[in-house]
Amino acid sequence: MSVRDSLIKHLTSILRASEGTVLVLLCDQNGLSIAKIGRKSDIDLNPNQITSLASAAFTASEENWEDLNIKDQVISFTYFDKVCLITIRINDTLLTIVHDYHKEWPLDADNLATSMYYLKKKLGEFFGSGDEPEAEIENFCDKVRSAMYLFGMGSEVPFVSYTPENLEQTSLLPRISKVLDSLQNPVFIRYALVSPSGLTIDARDVSGQNLPISIEAFSANAHVAFQKMKEESAGSSIGDLLCYVAISGANAEQFYGLIACPSGRMKYSNIDDSSNIDDISFIGLFSLTYGGIPVICESRNIIYSIMQILGAEQITENFIKSVNVLTSFKYE
Repeated sequence: MSVRDSLIKHLTSILRASEGTVLVLLCDQNGLSIAKIGRKSDIDLNPNQITSLASAAFTASEENWEDLNIKDQVISFTYFDKVCLITIRINDTLLTIVHDYHKEWPLDADNLATSMYYLKKKLGEFFGSGDEPEAEIENFCDKVRSAMYLFGMGSEVPFVSYTPENLEQTSLLPRISKVLDSLQNPVFIRYALVSPSGLTIDARDVSGQNLPISIEAFSANAHVAFQKMKEESAGSSIGDLLCYVAISGANAEQFYGLIACPSGRMKYSNIDDSSNIDDISFIGLFSLTYGGIPVICESRNIIYSIMQILGAEQITENFIKSVNVLTSFKYE
């Protein structure tokens, strides 16, 4: 069996594990395709764009993880209107699963970990990294399984607004500040609203930890990466970029994540001028201790509340809808 045929065999096992999975690709870290397998779908996919997005998704948060001294990134989830890209680094390659989360969520973590085991062994054989110790392969698979499970678990947070009722006549920033002070669940270590230039509009650091990078630098780095991914996906048939999540850490007890989402459009004055309006983003750093569900729920509530202050915006509304879809599914 050729190298490509052997790889496609293992990619096919991932594809067949869920009817919601429409494409599985393996590429190098620069986005150059190695192997892929897909099924018929109403969703029009451009494999070259998917591999470029996979490369961006895995490198987007790299600078932040290095600055925070959190190693190593395990998995990323990049949500669009129609699909989620789930990207995992295996040796010097990137595996990306293109999954229709409207049909099923989350993926079977055990099945995914099993596939990772065989892919990691084969990639080691085929691309010259030699035989890895069995314990290292098993540790890698356990991390993927745990990250997938934890991100799909946790207590659901009710869909509520934190918009203050008694600050209608004040300017935007005090009202937004009140929203950021109103979180009901301690799921974030730090979180911020950021302008397109990377400048922090407002932020909170609630960890009490002396992290090695300031919240302003953390937010700016994450936002620049999020903007890059928006540019990579512009005009894509899979829809607008709604949310990016990356999980990193040594093991399930030390997993951290960052999240970046659109948060509406801020108009700085009453002058009718496009340069007077910015698309702002929500950036958060969290521990996966509580699971991923409360993190995306609280992100939704913050962003929904801010949108009530700033006014409706379609991509932000679609993000809120996507969270409601994700939380309608539960692990058994």
